[in-house]
Amino acid sequence: MTPLKTNRGFTLIEILIASGIVVCGLVAVAFVFSFAIRTNGTNRQMAIATTLLYDKMEEFKSASFTDAIWMTATGSETLVVAGEQYVRTWRLGGEVPRTITVIVSVERSALARRETELIRATTLVSPTF
Repeated sequence: MTPLKTNRGFTLIEILIASGIVVCGLVAVAFVFSFAIRTNGTNRQMAIATTLLYDKMEEFKSASFTDAIWMTATGSETLVVAGEQYVRTWRLGGEVPRTITVIVSVERSALARRETELIRATTLVSPTF
């Protein structure tokens, strides 16, 4: 008679435990990917908003105090950049030196259905330093 060989391999319990650990790891990786995608979208919106804000500030900086841009106390414009709608609003205050406040907001997707302010900057401008 031949001796019985010991079975080599994994038991069903060991395979179930290992599968559970792998599934938990894959769920965590999927969560990290979704978080990274949302963060990338938010960072893209912030970069565009910052560019729009600085463009408006440069427009005020390069205009003389007698230009038409300085005649209105408030203004607003809607811009579509990279498929998203941004609203750039500005307010002028005081005489000399004048304060300029520029606000850039974005219209969110249909899920959020609200306008969100991304960046705001205020500065003082004077014809002479």
